[in-house]
Amino acid sequence: MGKKHTETIDSKLKNGWQIISRMYNAEAQQHGGTISMGYFLLNIDSDEGSYASDIAPKLGMESTSLSRIIKTLESEKLIIKKTDTSDKRKVKLLLTEKGRENKELAKNIVRRFNGFITEKIGKERMEDFFKTITEITQLAEERHKLYKQG
Repeated sequence: MGKKHTETIDSKLKNGWQIISRMYNAEAQQHGGTISMGYFLLNIDSDEGSYASDIAPKLGMESTSLSRIIKTLESEKLIIKKTDTSDKRKVKLLLTEKGRENKELAKNIVRRFNGFITEKIGKERMEDFFKTITEITQLAEERHKLYKQG
């Protein structure tokens, strides 16, 4: 039997991420949050804070798309904003104590899932998976650059 037309790299990645995302969201909801909130908190430096403009690319978003999640995190008292003294246009996001606790919770949820998968699949296969996905990402990035140039 041949491959189904849906068995492409992109369809497998998208489908896998959708299922993982639903699982993370279900767990986050039990703690009063969302996967977006968790990922955002994970990307804020615990000691120094972070600029939204630095977090956005890590989440695959534009800086302008972050205002809603920032407002939510602020209203939940997970972060505070601090205006840069040298450049008033820059706003640093700092974790509150509650934000630090939620970041640790998100970190533990991700670690538990990764540990579970590694236990079930095996360390060697996971290392192969990471090598393969890194190569696929690099190749896609190279193709993207070619299209941008041409």
